[in-house]
Amino acid sequence: MLWGLQPVEQQSAYGLTVEALRRHVHLGLLLQGEQLPPERALAVQLGVSRVTLREALRVMETEGYFVVRRGAKGGVFMNEINALRDLSHRRISRDPAMVMRVLEFREANEPPAARHAAARRTPTDISALESAFNAIQCADDGATLRRAESMFYLALGAASHNPLLSKSIEDALVSLFVLPETIPDRSLRTAALEPARQLIDSIKTRRGDDAEQAARQLIAADRIRLRDIVGFA
Repeated sequence: MLWGLQPVEQQSAYGLTVEALRRHVHLGLLLQGEQLPPERALAVQLGVSRVTLREALRVMETEGYFVVRRGAKGGVFMNEINALRDLSHRRISRDPAMVMRVLEFREANEPPAARHAAARRTPTDISALESAFNAIQCADDGATLRRAESMFYLALGAASHNPLLSKSIEDALVSLFVLPETIPDRSLRTAALEPARQLIDSIKTRRGDDAEQAARQLIAADRIRLRDIVGFA
């Protein structure tokens, strides 16, 4: 017998489609109440049949992510923010230790990604980081803040030019689906954003040690914020 060999999991096409849609939602790339593309276009984008897509959308509706509306102005829409927040709370309550595991996972991946980004970044990478940082500053609700932060960390992963680190950062974002209920006032947000600003400056000037340290400071700040949001020791 081969050591560590696990049985192959059989996954249906609609199950994989559900996973792709759920990842997109957990990354915060869809906002509350936002309408999804028409069924035909979405099926083409996902590379699945419309029958498969309909099954996946039905699962996402049942789970509470999407709302399907009929009629001339109908379609598939993201659920409202309170419903999504309830979803997030239920996920965390089923496995509270997940928050700590995700933070530990981030500590293992984001600082090295920042160091590599300082050595390998391109002007396009810097532009993506700055654009996401500006969006974080301008966010006026929990959902837009979540999307902007996701774009920032995805940009960090891309700037590392290491697909494995980039995928790890995305996986951490997907695992920790948390929507803050309130936005800190501007003075508190400015202070909290300082490590992100330092991270961008360090990557710009190719200071790997400083970039790695700024990434660790960002995770430490998120640890404090998550403690306030979801409540863990």
